[in-house]
Amino acid sequence: MIIITTLLSVGVLLIGIVIALVQYQKKQNADTQREITDQNLLRLIHREPDQLLSPHQLRDKTGLTLNQARNRLSALMYYGLLRRSTNSRGRLFYSLNEALEETPDLTLSPEPFLTVEDLLKIFAHYEYRVSPQNLIMATGLPLAVIKREMKYFEKQGIVQRLSRSSPSGMMVERFFVLQEPYRSDPERFRAKAGVLDLEMREILKNDNLIL
Repeated sequence: MIIITTLLSVGVLLIGIVIALVQYQKKQNADTQREITDQNLLRLIHREPDQLLSPHQLRDKTGLTLNQARNRLSALMYYGLLRRSTNSRGRLFYSLNEALEETPDLTLSPEPFLTVEDLLKIFAHYEYRVSPQNLIMATGLPLAVIKREMKYFEKQGIVQRLSRSSPSGMMVERFFVLQEPYRSDPERFRAKAGVLDLEMREILKNDNLIL
């Protein structure tokens, strides 16, 4: 009985440590957007002569610490935006998972999040198949905000998330599509705009992702 109790206590402690680390990394990634946004980080990788960027290089090119640089690149990789390669010394390098398309001229809202109208414009521009990279480049919003919003729209049955992983379980591709009836009849989506935009603003405020 004592052994079981001890094991349970250790398990709870480990879970607590993991949760604390994840929250710390999220806060770091949010705070360091002031040093370099996710949008500009993708541009930085694209502009490298070999389109490869290591955490050490990111540290040297920005005001980030090495740990912050690793966290920023890892967050983008685990959501399917980047690929990771390793050299003979075990140093990691990151590259874009898809070709970079510069910011489209869509005249989006000034809100610090994706409104319903913004989302419809972006889906139409990308022919109704939108990647997280498309969303970052179109809006300039950080990945954390986009992840939270798309999770909300998915829960509402408005978008569907599709993904493809490698045999090792690493995310290779992730994209979103509009579900019916919103794809063929976007006015149904627009009719919900007032409520959905208000709910999204409150959710992002409660999650400390916007002011």
